Amino acid sequence: MEIGLKKRLLGAVIIVIAAAACDPAPPPAQSAASSTAAPAVAHADTVYRNARIYTVEPGQPWAEALAIREGRLLAVGDAAAVQTVTGPATRIVDLGGRMVMPGIIDTHVHPMDAGRKELLECGFPFSLGMPDILRRVQECAASTPKGEWVRGGQWSAELLGGDRPPHRAVLDAVVPDHPVFLMDSTVHNAWLNSKALQQLGINQGTPDPNGGTILRDAETGEPTGILLDKAAYQVMQKLPAFSAQQYEDAIRWSVTSLNAVGVTAMKDAQADHYTVSAYRDTEHKGALTMRVAASLPWKNSWTETHEQEQQNIAARGELRSALINNHFIKMFLDGIPPTRTAAFLDPYLPDATHQQPDNGKLIYTPEELSADVTALDAQGFTIKIHATGDRSVRTALDAFESARKSSGRTDRRHEVSHAEAISEADLPRFAALNITAEMSPILWYPSPLVDSMDLVLGRERLQKWWPIRSLLESGARVTYGSDWPSVVPSPSPWPGIEAMVTRADPYGEHAGTQGVDQAIDLAQALRIFTLAGAEALYLENETGSLKPGKFADFIVLDRNLFDIPPEQIGDTQVRLTVLGGREVRAVE
Repeated sequence: MEIGLKKRLLGAVIIVIAAAACDPAPPPAQSAASSTAAPAVAHADTVYRNARIYTVEPGQPWAEALAIREGRLLAVGDAAAVQTVTGPATRIVDLGGRMVMPGIIDTHVHPMDAGRKELLECGFPFSLGMPDILRRVQECAASTPKGEWVRGGQWSAELLGGDRPPHRAVLDAVVPDHPVFLMDSTVHNAWLNSKALQQLGINQGTPDPNGGTILRDAETGEPTGILLDKAAYQVMQKLPAFSAQQYEDAIRWSVTSLNAVGVTAMKDAQADHYTVSAYRDTEHKGALTMRVAASLPWKNSWTETHEQEQQNIAARGELRSALINNHFIKMFLDGIPPTRTAAFLDPYLPDATHQQPDNGKLIYTPEELSADVTALDAQGFTIKIHATGDRSVRTALDAFESARKSSGRTDRRHEVSHAEAISEADLPRFAALNITAEMSPILWYPSPLVDSMDLVLGRERLQKWWPIRSLLESGARVTYGSDWPSVVPSPSPWPGIEAMVTRADPYGEHAGTQGVDQAIDLAQALRIFTLAGAEALYLENETGSLKPGKFADFIVLDRNLFDIPPEQIGDTQVRLTVLGGREVRAVE
């Protein structure tokens, strides 16, 4: 199915992968005889000039040239300032007046999922309807040895409320001889056929796990093949692992895709031991062109046991490197609103199936969450908690507050992931507790996902969601997390930046706005997508803005974002991506 310009990665590009930048070597020591001589001018390795450089530095927001030496910015300013560090061997690059800005920092992304989907699984866009999904799965099964798993996704979560919802019998009709496992567009719910249920021992008597649901036939009690939240994650843990090289290939593909749209640093929101090992192996081969914060899973039952999670934590120092920081944790506190598994203070709207008042549910008890957060905080971890309902947000904030009281420290930049539904009473707590609100851009403009939440919550409640302006005005930290590939088909940040400014659909497919009173200006948005992201990774002194001494992590755009209507921001294309002074992706 054709995807619009803003939804697909740039075509016809030359990907130039270079070794990732490391900390620069110290200058050679001077001899005693030369110590009184005038210091030699440190000449730049490369100078980029004739540009409109947006630095994200309040004291000097704009410049026209920058100079790089040993991976770091030597000078940022006008042509005269940079000329003083230009030597006979300096490489000069004329950018023809193009806009330059710091590289994008995505604080919630799932590169392994994206790479597996593209290279190793039965992948398809979640825009497909049921007939096309079944046709695609049948094609995948035809090329898979009989009896082996057919796994992939992502089917649209909105299909669950349709006239022909996903069911094991539907898959049985087209793929009877393979176990089938398909994740949905939110990566919270799975669709299995009968053979898969049988192999996994899921039947009428199988109890729901804590924090998960096995959907069942109303009359027979038999599983329908749909597993929600932790019921799905426990199954993922039992699927066959890929090879180390396959995991590495998946990571390389995703990192290249992220570089192509201007991302130079990211927080992997669910990095199990397979993923962290793949990052390490890629870096050792000089092919990791990304700064990575790896969030280790905690009690997530995703692809490993809790014992393995604890082993990951114990061994975290062995896998930390110049480009990889794995002192982060990811926890799930609830599900998602469309499946009524997010935890709310007020109940969901009733419908024909749900007549009784229902507020959703928490995966942890508040007491258990506080105990775990306090213990992990004491070990020096920064914790990201998935919380999509206002009750789960409050519970997460309570847990962080308990950890603050226990440790006496407030400098750990813990995060509430998605932070979409926040009670007005809890808004000021983000700034007061130094908690970061991480937000996913597809959710703050009209879309099918918002429509599905409207059905279960009501439009009036949704108008108060994604309060970006209010959080910023309160002094809270706000970051950008694409959640790619969970809810967006492309990791491109540009439609999200446009939507943060307009609160309208950047793809032009849905009319109206979503909470337009919470729109912010372009400069505020760009800071969220750059320097605020660096703060979330504890890298604000190294990247996220352009000033001397920081790493030369920047991108060159095909347009000046400040000179165009906001409605054109989403079409932005990246001409050049530079990490630590190395050109890791360029367009001819």
